[in-house]
Amino acid sequence: MSDLHNPNSAQRLKRLNHRQRKKMRVGEYRELGFHLIATIASDVNTDSLLDDWLNCIDEAAISFGGHFDGKNRLEGVVFPVGEVAITEEIRAKLVAWLQARSEVSNVEAGDLIDLWHTV
Repeated sequence: MSDLHNPNSAQRLKRLNHRQRKKMRVGEYRELGFHLIATIASDVNTDSLLDDWLNCIDEAAISFGGHFDGKNRLEGVVFPVGEVAITEEIRAKLVAWLQARSEVSNVEAGDLIDLWHTV
């Protein structure tokens, strides 16, 4: 991505003041998150797993937006809320939590991305 189109380029950030960076969600105000797909094994109590997953997300003080197809696929985006930023450490912890569950047969987690300026 060229500096002309990169919202977080050093050249562009130099021209913006604190208020502008915050309003545009760039620089120190960018918000990172990641896509997640978990495949659930058949014949398991998905209600219990989904409740536990949402409790894990709540304990980390972040959020998950997505859906469960009612069969075997949980898909969505993990994103920040409030003061907690999504870090590689949080991403790894959540992925490990899902992988440790016997009900989950596969987990695919994307890299951290800028949720406001990803093309």
